[in-house]
Amino acid sequence: MTPRKAAVLAAQLPAGAQTWQSVGNDAAWTTEAHLTATVFDAVQVGNWQRAGDSKSKPPTPLRRPSQAREDAHKVDRMAERARAFKERQDAVLAQQPTQPRDARGRFVKEA
Repeated sequence: MTPRKAAVLAAQLPAGAQTWQSVGNDAAWTTEAHLTATVFDAVQVGNWQRAGDSKSKPPTPLRRPSQAREDAHKVDRMAERARAFKERQDAVLAQQPTQPRDARGRFVKEA
C-alpha cells in the first residue's frame, strides 16, 4: 500500500474513530457528541444568565479534543521554560560563595 493510499483511507475514517482520538483532532468526537457539548454549553450559559449574580464567573465551555492537544503543547512549553529557569538559577547559585554552616544548618561566623 502506498503512503498516498493510506492517507486517503485515513482521511475517510468515521468521526469518533480511535485514530482521530489519538491524534487529538476534532473528528475524535462524533457529530452527536459535538452537538451535545454545544447544547450543554448553551444550557450552562442560560442558567448563569438567569441566576442574576453579577459577581459570579461565566461558565467555561466543555473542552473539545483540539483544545486538549493545544493544552498539552502549553504544558510542554511551560515545562521547558521551568527547566531552563532552574538551570539558570543553579548556575547563579554555583557562582555565589557559600557560607559555613553548623550541623543543624545554621550560619556560623567565620573565624
